[in-house]
Amino acid sequence: MAKRLAKGGIAAKLTRIAANALEPMPKSGQTGRVPSQNEILDRVRALTPGFAGRARAAEDARRLPDESVAEMVAAGLPRILIPRSRGGYGHRLETWFEAVREISKADASHGWCASLMVHHPHYLSQCTAEAQDAVWAEGPDAVIGASFAPTAEIVPANGGFLVSGRSAFTSGIAHSGWVFIGGLDPTCDPAEWSFFLVPPGSYDVEDTWFTAGMRATGSNTVVTDRVFVPASYTVRLSDMREGKGPGAKLHDGAIYRAPFIAYAPITFVTPMLGAAQGAYEHFRDWTRSRTGVRGNAVAAFTSIQVRLARVAADLDAAELLLRSAIEAVQGPDAAALELRARSMRDFSRVTEIVCGAIDTLMGMSGAAGFAESHPVQRAWRDIHFAAMHGSINPENNFAHFGRMELGLPRDPQQPFF
Repeated sequence: MAKRLAKGGIAAKLTRIAANALEPMPKSGQTGRVPSQNEILDRVRALTPGFAGRARAAEDARRLPDESVAEMVAAGLPRILIPRSRGGYGHRLETWFEAVREISKADASHGWCASLMVHHPHYLSQCTAEAQDAVWAEGPDAVIGASFAPTAEIVPANGGFLVSGRSAFTSGIAHSGWVFIGGLDPTCDPAEWSFFLVPPGSYDVEDTWFTAGMRATGSNTVVTDRVFVPASYTVRLSDMREGKGPGAKLHDGAIYRAPFIAYAPITFVTPMLGAAQGAYEHFRDWTRSRTGVRGNAVAAFTSIQVRLARVAADLDAAELLLRSAIEAVQGPDAAALELRARSMRDFSRVTEIVCGAIDTLMGMSGAAGFAESHPVQRAWRDIHFAAMHGSINPENNFAHFGRMELGLPRDPQQPFF
């Protein structure tokens, strides 16, 4: 039997805190003024000191504080990529990127969960109208979890499927309601990797998240036991991969018809970049007044100056690569296999650059940088842990790009490509 983690009335608490945080926002199907990207970023920047202040406690608790989640919801994060026809903001991917990058400067785990809070509703926008109606029945502020690996057992049932199994790495599940679960649809020949939308209250959460990094993401395991999911609450990975989910015909905007793999890794790379940039800023400011063991100014060391400059240049280069990929996936050639391969290549290269940058910062921090209270060591652990995500694996993504460059066919063992 899974250990059920109590959510402590999180939905009601989030609603109460959010109602007091910012102006009321319209529900799904209602009209209202859509905030600009700058307004959203202003909201986010006002919250980041609080996120930074809660980072260590969040890590100890192995989940985000309710206050942080409520503030993110009140700032409108779940609405950023939701179509305006559904009560969302209908922004481009840049708004998602900028908001998550700012939050991640304060704490990578906060940024990771914020990124998913924005992105999972974007997945839902590509599902059927019936699925969207169900999740957004009470408005577009629903927080949605996901465990996409096809580990659940899927059994056909009248009008849908029965979903059972243990679905790991479900980040932010403590503050989520509906959850996407990955499994193989046996009604396809061959069985096809699909996502099944499971309602709140129909699953348990097993406490499995004991890690060295990204601890506050609370990425525990969802346990399902013959949960019925209507066929209209499912979407195939192959349709998402080609930008042809059911929602592609329902909403205007290139982001609802973009190939899955050309944008999905933004979810994970952006918190890494933001965390490294935040660590850089902290190290820079700290080192301006830092003294060595002999009382001399650390900032006066040429070696420190040179290495700091190299880190700054590398992080700027990583940001430019990521911005280029974000722009390309919203352009007219987003579906091109060559562009998709280049995007995957660049996402992986960004992770390598960022890991190298944080390693340099950690090395320059000395023994002081290993203090539990030091944000650079937390960013160092979080970034290296995040770099293990399968979607940004350099071996897979570089090999795929190389195959395309050399005129070889796509690897059939890589369904995302």
